[in-house]
Amino acid sequence: MTETLSYHGLCSICGAKGEFARGDVRSTRETFACTGCRANLRYRDQAALVLDEFARGRSVSLANLVASGRMADVDIFEAALKGPFVNAFKALPRYVRSYYWPDRALGEVDKSGARNEDITRLTFADGSFDLVITSDVLEHVYDYRGAFAEILRVLKPGGVHIFSIPTDWPLPDKSEPRVAVEDGVERHLKEPRYHTSGDGTPCIVYTDFGADLVDTIDAEGRSRTQVIRRHGMLDRCYVAATFLTRKLA
Repeated sequence: MTETLSYHGLCSICGAKGEFARGDVRSTRETFACTGCRANLRYRDQAALVLDEFARGRSVSLANLVASGRMADVDIFEAALKGPFVNAFKALPRYVRSYYWPDRALGEVDKSGARNEDITRLTFADGSFDLVITSDVLEHVYDYRGAFAEILRVLKPGGVHIFSIPTDWPLPDKSEPRVAVEDGVERHLKEPRYHTSGDGTPCIVYTDFGADLVDTIDAEGRSRTQVIRRHGMLDRCYVAATFLTRKLA
C-alpha cells in the first residue's frame, strides 16, 4: 500500500481548506499540518470531537463555533500553556487553562492567565466543567490513575474529557511503566524518553499506554471511554487515536 503523502480537507480548528501534507516529521500524529493555523493531525482530530459534542452540526470549525457564541456558557478546562485550543478558546469567558509549577502555590494565576494546577490534585470543585482537554499530557504524569480520577471528579455529569496520548496502533493489550519511583527516586525501566513541555523544558514519559487504559478509567462505573479514529481510511493516518471519556449522569 502506498503511504498517503497528502490529502485535501478542511481544518476543524481554523476552518481553512487546503492540502494537508505528510511532511518529514517522524510521528504521523504530529504532521499533516494545516496550512492556515499549522495545527497537526492529533489536534485536529481532538477538535473534531469537540465539534461533535458542542456544535450539534452547526459549525465545521472551532473558529466558527466560538464566533457563533455557542461556547460562551460552556465551562472548559485545558491543561496547556499554549497550542491551538488556547488560541481558539482564550477569549471565552469560562475557559481556564493551567500548567504545573511545583514551586508555586496551587491555584495561583500567572501574568499570562495560566493557573498553577497539579492534575492529580486539582483545586476546582466537583462538577466544575463541561469539557476538559488534555493533549499529550498524561503520559508525563506518574500517578496517571489519580489524574484521570481527578479529571472525572471535576467534570459535570454528562461532561467529556477529550484527550490524546502517544500510542502504538493497534493498541497493545497492557499499559507499561517506563519509570518506577522508589523512596522518591526515579528508576528507569526502559530507555528514558522525553518530550518538550509547554515551557520548552524536557519532560519525561512515565507510561506507555495500552488498551487496558479504558478499563482503568471506567473501573468505578462512573464513565464511559471511547477510542476514536477520525482518519481511519487514510493510510498511516489511521494510527492517530483520540480518546473521549464521558462522565455518566
